[in-house]
Amino acid sequence: RPSFFKPIFKEFKKQIGKLKKKHFLVRIVFKGKTKSLRKVSKETKKWIIKSVSFKKKKIKKLSKVNPILLFQLREVYESSKNKGEKDSIISNQKINKPISKIGSTNWSNSSLTEKKMKDMTDRTSKIRNQTERIRKEKKKVTTRININNISPNKISYNAKRLAKWKILKRRNARLISKLSPLFNFLIERIYTYMFLSIINIPRINIELFLTSTKKIIDKFIYNNERKQENINKKNKNPIPFLSTIKKPLDSI
Repeated sequence: RPSFFKPIFKEFKKQIGKLKKKHFLVRIVFKGKTKSLRKVSKETKKWIIKSVSFKKKKIKKLSKVNPILLFQLREVYESSKNKGEKDSIISNQKINKPISKIGSTNWSNSSLTEKKMKDMTDRTSKIRNQTERIRKEKKKVTTRININNISPNKISYNAKRLAKWKILKRRNARLISKLSPLFNFLIERIYTYMFLSIINIPRINIELFLTSTKKIIDKFIYNNERKQENINKKNKNPIPFLSTIKKPLDSI
């Protein structure tokens, strides 16, 4: 007889094999994607570290330089921008002159020096404030750089990944919804099998009882028949003996 649970186990094996295949494919896809994301994150970290170190070096250099010289160079640079080619040549000549000559010519009057010093102090305070802002914004810079560095291809890749994840969730929900009727079917089959077995137990017992009674009756009948045969045989034997006795008596 074919076993009761064979078709049920076959259906279970098919569904388990499908689930294993899907899980294996998902794992392969996620492994490839995570490797690419790790490479991108390492590159961005290196770029951020380099940019921060470069900014720190610039700040250190600016702090070491004399603020008066910075102010003079800035004024020369602004004048060169506003003026034409002639003024630019003159400004370049001024920059190339030694610092001692520039100090002796420009800083002769004390009133001018005081004004320029005030301006320089204001500008140095502004520079310090800017450096403090830069330090505070270091944490924000990392996120901004990541957002700016992400190409449209990467954005589309992330969107695709989210879409795949949603599809997987939907499929899992469908599988669960399909498995519930299968479990119900299994339970129904088990209950029916148990019910039929309970019903068939008295039938089997009755059949056994009938067969046993038949055998007993047949044995009884067979024994009776044999007894009768034996009795008949015994009854047949005295008849010829009597006949032999009667003959001599008749002759007398």
